[in-house]
Formats: sequence, structure tokens, C-alpha cells
Amino acid sequence: MDVESGTMNFTQQCIEYLDGVLDEIRGFGDSVCVLEDTHLATLNIQRAEALDIEEQTVDFGRRFFYPRFTLDQARQKTTDFFTDHEEELNHHVWPKRCRRGSFDDDVCEPSRGPLDPEERHPLCYAETDAQFRLDWFIAASGMYYDDPWSTSPNLGVWEGSEWRYRIAGNLPGHSPPGVRVGTPPQAYSFRVSTACLIEDDAAQIPHIGGTVLDSVESKEGEVLRSEVVAAVAFLKLQFRRGDFCHHHTLPAIVFSFQHDRFGRVTQFHFDGRSLVLRQSRLLNFRSDEPTIDAYHMIRWMANRPMGETRFRKAAEEGPEGPGLRDVDQSSGQLPVEVRGA
Repeated sequence: MDVESGTMNFTQQCIEYLDGVLDEIRGFGDSVCVLEDTHLATLNIQRAEALDIEEQTVDFGRRFFYPRFTLDQARQKTTDFFTDHEEELNHHVWPKRCRRGSFDDDVCEPSRGPLDPEERHPLCYAETDAQFRLDWFIAASGMYYDDPWSTSPNLGVWEGSEWRYRIAGNLPGHSPPGVRVGTPPQAYSFRVSTACLIEDDAAQIPHIGGTVLDSVESKEGEVLRSEVVAAVAFLKLQFRRGDFCHHHTLPAIVFSFQHDRFGRVTQFHFDGRSLVLRQSRLLNFRSDEPTIDAYHMIRWMANRPMGETRFRKAAEEGPEGPGLRDVDQSSGQLPVEVRGA
């Protein structure tokens, strides 16, 4: 068997494995929104150490993504970007929260009764509220995503980054027709929104990421069905985009937006046999102004790929030699040492 045929067979086997994961998830039934440990075991998904979103502890786990900026830097760059580009942006204002009393029109909010400021609006479409929240983050990060063929430079915290934010086709989701998701939820819905890609083929960077919108507000430590589906979808997209047979690991990072109240960063990596995930804590967006956690999300969305993913021989033969390389060409910083990678 020649090298090209072997690569194609390997790629096809990986895609078939990932398709099998999606089939298993569908087999759990439409009502399953949280994957318990028994579900994860069935899917051969391992849960590793938590991801420290503030980076206040020594991390000995495998890391494949690293924020480019501190919290203060992310906040300042976002503020400066909004100031300089306010007239060009459509979603620079932090969206109004979905809650009782957020609309005064009786048609919009019938029989209001006593107001609980933390209760969802009776006519809530949770996935739409998650989209409103995501739109702010896209605007705040300086991503250019409207035109899938756009070569416009990234701005804001994404300035100088190799990442491109793309609307990819055939990304999965689940939305029962004609059923509103209210409080309590009447049906579960989610949508894998868009992908973050590094389009420089010569760089041979296997990292990928993207966003997912979810109608459910998970509890701390729960793994949402949508987060796993998103990771699998991104990895399948990556296998179809390029030849990564020289890599033993393909990393993916998922940014989940749960209603308009919470978010989470989840790192996945696929080693050809199983998926491993590392979750951050829940990020709190319940405020009338951007929260500290909102800027933590921006930091991680403006990440740089890191970590050793190539087989040692391939790395030694590569144009940059062995070891970790930082693909953020304009940062001027040295590569970050990977503990446990």
C-alpha cells in the first residue's frame, strides 16, 4: 500500500470512528442534554483535569491552547477596539438579559405576575438568546466572519492571529420544530455555530475550534451533549480539510454559550483511539454589563495553539525542527513550555 492510500485509509477510519460517536449520541434519545459518566464511558471519552480559566495553578495536564493576553490586556484591547470601530460594528452593545420584566408590552409578556429577576422570559427562545450573546463576543474579539472567503485582517484581540472565524457548512444541531424552549424547558435544542480554522496549509497545525449554542444552563461539572457533538464535528471537518497523518493528536477547543447566562471553555484532543476533554468552570454572563468572565472568554477565544502533536520523526524533519512552535507570528514571544504534553 502506498503512502497516499495509507493516509486516506487512516483518515477514513478516524472519520468513521467520529461518525460512530455521533450515532451513539443520537441513540441516547433527543431528551438527553447532559452526558453522564456512563454516557462518556460508552463513547470512550475520558475526562481529564479541569481547565483553570484564570491560570492561577500549576497545570500538569496536557494543554493545546494558550491565551495570548492577560485579563487586563484583553479588557483594554476590547475597549480600545470598540472605541475605534463603534460605527462599523453591529453588536458592540452588551445584549439585554432574557428575564422576567425585560419587555413591558403585555403582548410580549402576558400575565407577568410577581417578577423574579432570574426567571427566564415566558417567550424565551434560549438558542436565540445564546446567539445574541455570541454576536457580542464576535464583535468584541475583532473577528471577520460575515464573508466566508474574506481575507480582511483580524482586529482587536485577534489582531496578528493565524485564526480565521468561518461559517462552515453541515455543522450539526438539534431543534425540534415548532416547540419553544421556555422555563422549564419543553424541549432541548442546540446548534454548532461556526468554526475557528488556521488556513495556512504550510503550517500543518492540526488545532481547530469553534462555538456552540445551547438552550440548557448546565450545572458545574456537567458535560453538555452539544459540547461533545461540536468537538466531534470540528475534528471531522479538520480531517476532511487536510492531511494530518504526521500528527498523533488533533486538538479542538469548544466555546459553549448556554442561553445568555453562562459559557464554558472545553478542550478536547483526539489521539486516534479516544477523546479526552478538559472543562473550565462555568463562566457567568448574568449582568447588565460585560462580566469579568466575559473577558476571560475573550482571552481564551484569542488563544494561540500550543503543544506537541506531531510524531517525533515528523517533527524532526519539519522545517522548524522538533518541539513546540508558536504559530502567532506577530507576538514576538517565545514558545510556551508544555507540561505533561
